[in-house]
Amino acid sequence: MKTRDLVLAIRSGLENLPTGYSVEEFVRERLRELTGKDDEALFKDIARRTLGLGPLEDLLVDPDISDIMVNGPNQVYVERRGRLELTPIHFTDVEELTNAIYRIMQMSGRRINFSRPVEDARLPDGSRVNAVIPPATEVPLLTIRKFVQKTFSTQDLLSTGSITEEMIWLFRAVLQGKANIIVAGATGSGKTTFLRWLTTFIPSHERIVIIEDTRELNIEHPHVVSLEGSANADIHRLTMNALRMRPDRIIIGEVRGAEAFELLQAMGTGHEGSLTTVHANYTPREAVHRLVRAMIRIGGMTAEELEYMVTETVDLFIFLRRLQDGTRRVVRVSEIERTRDGQAERDIYIFRGGKHHFVQPISRRLQEKLLENLDGSLPDVPAFGRGGVS
Repeated sequence: MKTRDLVLAIRSGLENLPTGYSVEEFVRERLRELTGKDDEALFKDIARRTLGLGPLEDLLVDPDISDIMVNGPNQVYVERRGRLELTPIHFTDVEELTNAIYRIMQMSGRRINFSRPVEDARLPDGSRVNAVIPPATEVPLLTIRKFVQKTFSTQDLLSTGSITEEMIWLFRAVLQGKANIIVAGATGSGKTTFLRWLTTFIPSHERIVIIEDTRELNIEHPHVVSLEGSANADIHRLTMNALRMRPDRIIIGEVRGAEAFELLQAMGTGHEGSLTTVHANYTPREAVHRLVRAMIRIGGMTAEELEYMVTETVDLFIFLRRLQDGTRRVVRVSEIERTRDGQAERDIYIFRGGKHHFVQPISRRLQEKLLENLDGSLPDVPAFGRGGVS
């Protein structure tokens, strides 16, 4: 019998599972009846197709794969080590793929059907799922962003060229000195992973409140609480609530809306050293504009006033990028200074020509803030010693 016929035969039997049988026992025995043999490899394949996510199961446990993209039953792409590749994997037909999507939704307590053909969900391991079925598309589409909790050590980041030794001193100083930091970059640039690494410099006696749409950070710190958004408690509401939880620092996984305003307010009123990420490619100005567009919806302030608020509150912008070879790099570390003419970007480090380059020291304003929060003693940061500050 063909694989598809075996799956259909076993699936029909599961609808009336005999009393006393476990699902696994039934699948194994029914498969033996249908094929006349014990074949462990075939059993695993049929069990996956009948009970799990079929041919996607192996991809989900492959540590080198970060994303799975299913464009119908016969086209499965993955992102492996930063590069897209077409796999030889396929579903037997549209029905098998559709059933896999239905099982994902059932596991997540979600529903997808003809009248609701687009839905997001989450696998038990935290992987994020987006599914689209007809009539919104010709064939079922499934995209899985795997939850890979990479906790890179400092040595890992150095060995991959993501940062330099000199930059470590700067990052340690700004974290311990309670600078307000925005980590920016495109999707897949490594913002969450890098943000997790930055938190390793937060002193152990501080209380951290983390707010995320989907729990991903899972930082290692002795005093941290995590809040997760839901239909009844969105990120904006959770951010306002976090202010009542006596945080020393607030970390938002990613700001997209009105929560940006609450976070900036917190940064400027006793919760220094807070952090977040934003989708912005390369320039501090772009990051500022993203934040302003997120906050303008709340009303009550002009774009110019919100822009002033951002530039006065955020101390440092760290930009990440995924390069063509799949590696991630910190490509820019910058401040924004206010001038008579508006704003001026102040680069501290840039990545150019395959290397990190020191541009200039941090501003006097940022140095004074760090000195105040570190009781007048800055770490021996090489970048501070190059010509002082200006």
